[in-house]
Order: sequence, then C-alpha cells, then structure tokens
Amino acid sequence: MEERHPGPETGQDRIIGLFFGRDERAIELTDRAYRPRLFRIAMNITGDRMTSEEVLNDSYLALWNRIPPERPADLGAYSAVIVRNIAVDRVRKESAAMRSGTLAELAEALPDSACDGVDAAELAGLIAGFLRTQKKKARIAFIVRYFEEETLEGVAARTGMTVPAVKSSLFRTREKLREFLKKEGYEL
Repeated sequence: MEERHPGPETGQDRIIGLFFGRDERAIELTDRAYRPRLFRIAMNITGDRMTSEEVLNDSYLALWNRIPPERPADLGAYSAVIVRNIAVDRVRKESAAMRSGTLAELAEALPDSACDGVDAAELAGLIAGFLRTQKKKARIAFIVRYFEEETLEGVAARTGMTVPAVKSSLFRTREKLREFLKKEGYEL
C-alpha cells in the first residue's frame, strides 16, 4: 500500500501561519472565510446587529492574542467558540437581570461550575463524547440550540423536524446527558 503524504497547505493552515507570522492579513482572511457562520452565532446570542459586529471585532482581537502560542486544529470551530463566549459575556454584562432561556434549559442538566472539582475542559470533553453517541438529528439539534443559541423554530428549520419534535428531542437529550454525567461522578 502506498504511503500517503500530507497534501498542500490548506487555507486554514495558511491563515494560522499568517497569525504566527503576526501578519494582519490573518484577520482579513479569517473574516472572509468564517464571517457568515460567526456572525450568525453572534446574532443568535445577542439579537442585535451592531453588538454582533462588535463581538466579531473583539473575537478577531482575541484570535490575534491567542494565536500564537495556541495552534487550533480547526480554526473555524476555534473561532466559533471564541465568538460564542464573547457574545455570551457581552449579553451577561449588558443585562445581568436577563437570563437566556436556552442557557437556563441546559443548566438543569449540568453540574454547577462553581462547585469544587468541576473542570470545565474535562466537562466539555465528556459532553462532546456524549454527543457523539447520540443520533445525528438529536446531536445537531442540541448543538444548534445550546451552542449557537438558535430559536426552537430555527433548530426545526435546520434539522427538518417540527418544533414539538425539537422540544421533545432536546428534553430527551438533556435527560440522557444528566444521567451520563451522574454516572461519570458529577453531582447535579
């Protein structure tokens, strides 16, 4: 069998190389490659076009400050996590009284991060592993609803399910996640 060699540098590799070279074109190319998805995530969370633009700008600065030393395996996913975190932080800061319904839904299935012994990276890895065991539509619905904070109607449109089916699927997946985390030793 012939040995396979890595192919030519991908666009992602080129962008990451520009970040490592401290070349400002890295930001421009990141925006060009990932803007629609990143903007949608920010809009779903903030609900405001101008705030979403600010979130993207803050996210690009965060990328600039984190790469290097970090070298993400998937620049699109890495950027999406940064956008999501900055958008959620922005919403929390702008309205401490406002509670996101999607985060409240999910919080019931997760351990309190303030509790001793809850390692966020470990918990994230466990949740990712759990989601890989779920059926495709349930997994997509869960990620779109709780990661991208899409409306129930938006989740239904993206998965081809009805809104009641989405609600039911999300409920079942949260319950399965809760049981899974209990088996892993987390107190809920």
